[in-house]
Amino acid sequence: MKIVFSLILGCVAAFHSFAQTFPIDTATKKITYTGVETVTGATQAVLFKRTHNLNVSGSGILADKPADGYYSYKGEFKVAYHAPQPGIMHTGKVTYTVVIACKDGRYKYVITDLVHSSEKGNGGPLEKTTPECNKYVLTMQGWGDIKRLTAAEMEKLVANIKVTLGNPEDKPVNVGNDW
Repeated sequence: MKIVFSLILGCVAAFHSFAQTFPIDTATKKITYTGVETVTGATQAVLFKRTHNLNVSGSGILADKPADGYYSYKGEFKVAYHAPQPGIMHTGKVTYTVVIACKDGRYKYVITDLVHSSEKGNGGPLEKTTPECNKYVLTMQGWGDIKRLTAAEMEKLVANIKVTLGNPEDKPVNVGNDW
């Protein structure tokens, strides 16, 4: 009886490790990290200026509208994941879109369109249960690796957005006069 229970528990744990919970937008059915944050005392212009610090490479700019307080860019990060051959790792990248809309005293961020690509085979949109290139090119273990890495990267990105845009005023650092 204990052996059967242990086997069932092991199967459930293995299945759970493949399942990754992402926030899913009910309208688009896409993975979507979103939030509205209040920054009392910060103007739209100040918040908008800070959005440019999020896309440090400056590449992939999709929209840059200071008058509207609207900034959008395409980002990416590298991933390493288990290959179909035991002991081998493949690499690829996950791209995503960030939109930030600023108003006086608040901003809204939306991160969506998460897609995996690789020379070995494109997994495609991360909302999919199985990768586009099929499970023999990109194993379910590898697909799970990509989803876990993506969830961690998105949490870091959301935290970075909140820190970068969170200060109410741009105050210069007091470096003193003794140098």
